[in-house]
Amino acid sequence: MLTLKSQDFALVASSDRVLDFLSDTKNYALLLPANQTSDFQYSPTQFSFKAAGQVHLSLEKQTATPQLLHFKGLPTNPFAFDLFVHLQLQDGQTTGHIEIKADLNMMLKMLVEKPLQKLLTEMAANLAAQLA
Repeated sequence: MLTLKSQDFALVASSDRVLDFLSDTKNYALLLPANQTSDFQYSPTQFSFKAAGQVHLSLEKQTATPQLLHFKGLPTNPFAFDLFVHLQLQDGQTTGHIEIKADLNMMLKMLVEKPLQKLLTEMAANLAAQLA
């Protein structure tokens, strides 16, 4: 199991505002790096996009609490993975990080580890920019 985490972020926004923003699947279009993703689509419980111009990824919302948002990759994805956004209210601001847990064989791990890490880093930076 591969576990990747973004850098920690600190948002000067209430946890309710952050949770509302992250619970709305259409907002993930604002978080995904525009130069690495295309064909973004969403419904109230799911979103999907094409990563690096070749791999289509789809996620479905599982949990949305003030501490955790969990999206599960759909079976149509080329590999099994889950996306988590961990949140914590601390000193009047919301802190946290974004995490991916993926079930990958060694070859796939070598191919996707760096692009996924870059994706998480950019998502965390874009989240901070959106809620600044």
